[in-house]
Amino acid sequence: MMSKEQGLVSAEVSEACSLRKALKWVKDLMLNKVVVETDCASIVTAINCDTCSFNSSLGHILMDCRNLMASFNICRLQHVGRSGNSVAHELARRALQAEDDLIWFGETPEFIAHLVTGEREFDRFCTNPVTHNYE
Repeated sequence: MMSKEQGLVSAEVSEACSLRKALKWVKDLMLNKVVVETDCASIVTAINCDTCSFNSSLGHILMDCRNLMASFNICRLQHVGRSGNSVAHELARRALQAEDDLIWFGETPEFIAHLVTGEREFDRFCTNPVTHNYE
């Protein structure tokens, strides 16, 4: 999924809005087991913190994300450094140039195919690629 959020003031707000949009999309697909990776550690920390209050400027977005995550049987949000998340980084870069949201389902866009292959090769060397932090 590639989305262009317009008029946002910070990277954190943009990341949170993109996460919310992705979670809504996955829910619409009726998937029940979800692992979401992002390179925005502060969003992961805030959402995964049971004792954190959501009084910040993006608190309502984070609460929406947490509520959406609770609707899945399994939903894990984890931080992955940019070096281990090159596909998402390239999609985000391309989203800035897109006029509309773009979704690929069951196919890999040609402009990231080499990155997908590279990340799959990297995952083979990880003992537990689902929870491994690539930084």
